[in-house]
Amino acid sequence: MGKINRFSVLTVFLLGICSLSFCKEDPSGINFGILGILSGGETSFGVTGVLKDSSGNPLSGASLSFAEGNTSVRSVSAKADATTDESGIWKLDLQEGTFHLYVLSKEGASLGSFKIATSAGTTPVIFNVSVATPGSFEVSIITSTEANNANGGSSFSILSPLAGKQLFVYQVDLSISSKEKGLYQIYLNNSKKLTLSSASADLATLSGSIKPVIGQNTLRVSFIGQTGTYVTKSISFYFGNRTTGGGSHSGFVKNGSLYTWGRNNKGQLGQGISTGDNSNSTITKLSTIGDVASISFNQNNSLAIKTDGTVWAWGANAQGQLGQGDNLELETSASAAGPRHPPRVVPGISNAVMGSFGFNHAVVLKSDGSVVAFGQNNVGQLGNGATGLTSASYSASPVDVIGLPSDVIQVIAGSQHSAALTATGDVYVWGRNQYGNLGDGVIGTSTAVTSTPKKVATLGGIKHIANGRDHLLALKSDGNVYSWGLGASGQLGLGGSGSPADVATPSLVGNISSVTSVWANGTQSFAILSDGTVKGWGANSTTANLGIGNTTTAKVYEPSDAVIGIRNIVSFGCGATHNFSMLSDGSLYGWGWNFKGSLGRPDLQESWGAATPVLVTLPD
Repeated sequence: MGKINRFSVLTVFLLGICSLSFCKEDPSGINFGILGILSGGETSFGVTGVLKDSSGNPLSGASLSFAEGNTSVRSVSAKADATTDESGIWKLDLQEGTFHLYVLSKEGASLGSFKIATSAGTTPVIFNVSVATPGSFEVSIITSTEANNANGGSSFSILSPLAGKQLFVYQVDLSISSKEKGLYQIYLNNSKKLTLSSASADLATLSGSIKPVIGQNTLRVSFIGQTGTYVTKSISFYFGNRTTGGGSHSGFVKNGSLYTWGRNNKGQLGQGISTGDNSNSTITKLSTIGDVASISFNQNNSLAIKTDGTVWAWGANAQGQLGQGDNLELETSASAAGPRHPPRVVPGISNAVMGSFGFNHAVVLKSDGSVVAFGQNNVGQLGNGATGLTSASYSASPVDVIGLPSDVIQVIAGSQHSAALTATGDVYVWGRNQYGNLGDGVIGTSTAVTSTPKKVATLGGIKHIANGRDHLLALKSDGNVYSWGLGASGQLGLGGSGSPADVATPSLVGNISSVTSVWANGTQSFAILSDGTVKGWGANSTTANLGIGNTTTAKVYEPSDAVIGIRNIVSFGCGATHNFSMLSDGSLYGWGWNFKGSLGRPDLQESWGAATPVLVTLPD
C-alpha cells in the first residue's frame, strides 16, 4: 500500500435520495453526496474502504475489480484486486490516474460501480456513479502514518471509553474532546449509532451513550469539519465478565474459549463428567462450549453467554437452576464419579447481554432492557411476583422479572436476593431481606418474601453495583461507594470491631474515593481506584480473601490496601473465599483459599490460603 505523508480521506455515500449540500446527479439518475475531502500529495494511494448494504450491515465476501483509464471495468483488462472481510473492509493500492471500481457480491451479483480519479496535489474526484442495488460505500484514502496515530492529535480526542477498557454495564458512555466545528459520526462495529455536533471552535466536551455488543467492540468516530476536514479514530473495548469464581471453582475467557478449574463434584467445570469430589488444579480448555463472551460462576453452578446472545448453564440442578425445565441431577452422591450435565443452552432466552448466578438462582439481562430469572424462588429472588412461596419453591424455566424500568444496564445475584441498576442510576432489589438486603431501612426475617423489585429510595446517580452473600455495594458517579446488608465480617467497610451490626440503609463507605468499579462475593468487598490500585475490606483470616499479605488479620473493617504487589487491575472475578483479578496486559492473578485447587496452581498446597496474588497461567 502506498504511503502518503499527509492524512487523506474521501467518503462517498451512494444513496437513493441526496439531502447533503455537496450533491451531484449521475446520468442514471442516482444521487450521491461527497461529505468531506482532504487531499494528500504523493503519487501512490492506499485505499481502504467498508462496503455495507442498505441496512448498514457489512458486506463480507464482496469483490472489487478495477481498471485504469478509459478501459471498461467489465473488460478483460479489469483486475480482481480486493475482497471484503467479515467486517466489509477492503484494501486497494492505486497510483495516479482514473480508475473504474466495479463491485460484485460474493454470489457474483453486481452491487454497482464508480470511478475515482487520483492526482498528486489535487483533490480526488468521484464521478459516473451507478448503483445496481441500494447500498452505501464508504471509501477512505488512508496513510500508514494516520493509521499508526489514529488516536493522537488532530481536531478531537476520545476521552471515554478508554482504549482496551473492559465494560461491566450495558451502556457505553461516550465522551469526546472537540477542538473544531463540525459533525461527529459514531460507529460501533461498523454500524452507525449516533451523530454529535460541535458548534464551537473552542475546546468543548461532547457526550452521548450507545449500547455495546457482548464481547469485543470497535468504536469508530469520524469527524467532518465545516472546512472539509475529515478525521477518523478507532478504539477497541470489551463488554462482559472474562473471569469469575464460584464456591470453589473458577473460570476465565480468552479469545472465545472457556478455561475452568477447581471443584467438580456437581459438574460445575463443564466437562460433562466428574471424577468425584477431588482437587482439580489443572486448568482445562473446554471442548463442550465455544464462542464464549461472558461468564458468571457461584456456589456449584456456572453460566456463560455466547457471542450470539444465547445463555448456557451447567452444574447443580436441584432447584432447577440450569433453566432446563426440570431439576434432574445426574450424580448419585456428591463424591461419586460419573457423568454430569455439560453446558446446555437455556431455552427461551435470546439476545442476552449479561447474566449472574446467585447461590441457586440466575438472573439474565437481555438487549431490550428486560430481565428474566430461573432457579430457586423461596423468598421471591426471581422477581416474577409469585405468591404462596415456600422453602421448596423454584422455577426450572426462565420467568420474566416484573416491575423494572426498561433501561436496566446491570443485574447481579446474591445468596437469595437479586438487584438491578438502571441507566438513570437507580437501584432495585428483590428477594431476601433478612439482613437489610433491600436497603429500605428494614431488617426482615429469613422467610419474608419480596417477589417484585423494590427501588432503593435513598440512592441515585449510581453507575456500578456489586454484592456478596448478603451485602451490596453501589458506586456513585462521583467516585464514592455506599454499602448495606450483612455486616458481621466488616464487609460493609463502615468501621467498627468484633461483628458489626447489619445495616438496612445504604451508607457512605469512608476512607475511599476516586473509585471506578466495585466487586464482592462471600463476605469480602473490593474497589478498583482510578490509578489501578485496589482497596479491600471484610473477611480475611486463614482463607486470605483480601490478598493483604497475611492470614492473621481476621477482618478488615474499613477500606485498606489489598491485592498487594500488582497494579493496573481492570476487573475482578470473586468467589466465595478465593478471588481473581485481570490486569491491563491480560494476565490473571489469584489469591485466597485454594480449596479443591480453585486457584489453578498445582504447585500450591490444597486447602491453603494464598495471602498475596499468584500468577495463573493458562494452557495453550
